[in-house]
Amino acid sequence: MLPRTQQKMNRRRARASAGLAALSVLLASGAGSQTQQNTTTVPQANRPATNTTAQHVQTPAVHKPLPVNGVNNAAAAANANQARQHFWPNIFNRNNNSAAGAHPGTSNSSLLSRLPWNRSSNSADKKGVPENVMPLADKAHNSSAPTRLASIDPSQRSASRAMQSQAFLSHQNPPGTRETQTARGNIVRTAADGSIMDVRNPSNGMSIHHGLDGSRRVTVDQPDGSRVFAPSRGIAYVQHPYLFQAKAFDHRTSVFQGQVTHRFYRPYTYGGATLDAYAPTRFYQPNVYQWASTPYIAPQQLPWNYTTTPTPWFSYYKGYFTPESSYTSPSSWLADYVLASSLFAAYVTQQHSNSKPASAAATPAAGAATPPAAAATPAAAASSPEITPQVKEMVADEVTRQVKQESIEAQENAQNKDPKPGEGGVVQELSSKEPHVFVVAQDLDLVDPSGRRCMISEGDVVQVISGPKPSTGTADAVVLASKGGVECERAAQVEVALTDLQEMQNHMRETIDQGMSMSSAGKAAATATPAFAASAPPPDPNAAQEIAQQQQIAAAAEG
Repeated sequence: MLPRTQQKMNRRRARASAGLAALSVLLASGAGSQTQQNTTTVPQANRPATNTTAQHVQTPAVHKPLPVNGVNNAAAAANANQARQHFWPNIFNRNNNSAAGAHPGTSNSSLLSRLPWNRSSNSADKKGVPENVMPLADKAHNSSAPTRLASIDPSQRSASRAMQSQAFLSHQNPPGTRETQTARGNIVRTAADGSIMDVRNPSNGMSIHHGLDGSRRVTVDQPDGSRVFAPSRGIAYVQHPYLFQAKAFDHRTSVFQGQVTHRFYRPYTYGGATLDAYAPTRFYQPNVYQWASTPYIAPQQLPWNYTTTPTPWFSYYKGYFTPESSYTSPSSWLADYVLASSLFAAYVTQQHSNSKPASAAATPAAGAATPPAAAATPAAAASSPEITPQVKEMVADEVTRQVKQESIEAQENAQNKDPKPGEGGVVQELSSKEPHVFVVAQDLDLVDPSGRRCMISEGDVVQVISGPKPSTGTADAVVLASKGGVECERAAQVEVALTDLQEMQNHMRETIDQGMSMSSAGKAAATATPAFAASAPPPDPNAAQEIAQQQQIAAAAEG
């Protein structure tokens, strides 16, 4: 008679083997049909399967994050020549040189202010693009390189540190992870307990990722550079490449609850991976960007509809996030807009994944399925919100940087100049000497310093504390705010793929653009449409069908 522990391990191995067999058969059947586009396609550099971030889409709902009154820019225009003042000391009447009144749990020499900035050896001019950021035409994909498989001796798990995956680029393996190749050529990554984390079929480009929270994410990278992204929770999309005046672009059709969103990106390569930098389809006059980064003469009270009328998403997250009662600058207002929009989308997509329609008019019923990404309910509303004033200030500073970048792109567009490959992308941004803060756009599986597998999800906040690492395709980050449960703890240092950080930056820029368009300054301003957007292909009419097909294949593989 085998010991009980050994019996359990044998049963787990048997279940894992059966699951792998089913996945191998279904993955070998193909990744589905490829949509035909009436446009010229461009060969793409290798796009490794990553925790690809779905693009943020605002679905129509009565209580999505909207201002009750548009942001007034009159005071900002009158104050354009004044020096920018420190945001939070003005609100709370704090003395910049005094620790008195600081937020509980922090000090003048807080962890965040002492985090090191570890630049990579590949330094670049602050205003330039790193040398190894190349246009797609200059980067050839070497498909003949053999796949290397990683394995950690189970007897060393307790003492092992996380190591870089050799088959799933830019991702760390928790101790005990095994990467194996099946007889059919599929690459499988399993956790220490034998559960399947990832399965990839290199022959057809399909990858299935199993999240720590039980979610499933399907990514299909097709030979022409197209991609289908079909998560069980989050915003699905279909992406296609196209050429405009010999320049490579990607256009992405997102579909959720019948709503279609069409966005554009400029692909570039770094460290062997292809990243997609957001390409705005609307530019404002310079005075609008100046308004967005200029403080008000006096704090502005700008109420939100979700605070004036009870809403389910805000009620759920109230212990995690609360908007400010007044704002000293448009950037601080936009910071709350980005945070609120992210949490709204997280709540709605989670309700959708549970086949329960998200209601904007009533709070969730007792016993309803757990809303987004956290195994435990966020902090009680009675406690201080997890997103502190200090974190909000850092988000506001990042908003200002992104607005200034878009202002540069608007000037280049007015002069008919094309951005350099990677210009304005996250690699260029992280090559500067200052840390950057991003709001998470999609569920990501990471590894904390102890080797524990943990998550971050939409609406969490991370600070990147290193430059881009071309050897691993990652950067170091610290979690500033998370929702608890299976999520990475606050202050945990993690390694995040540059592809995921690029999508976080895209998410912020897209949401900032939405917020600016809803402000009084944005509504009153004239806009210009760049030529690449005016001549772009239309949204993919078959996107919903392709997404559904990939979801069906993945569901069948799961049994």
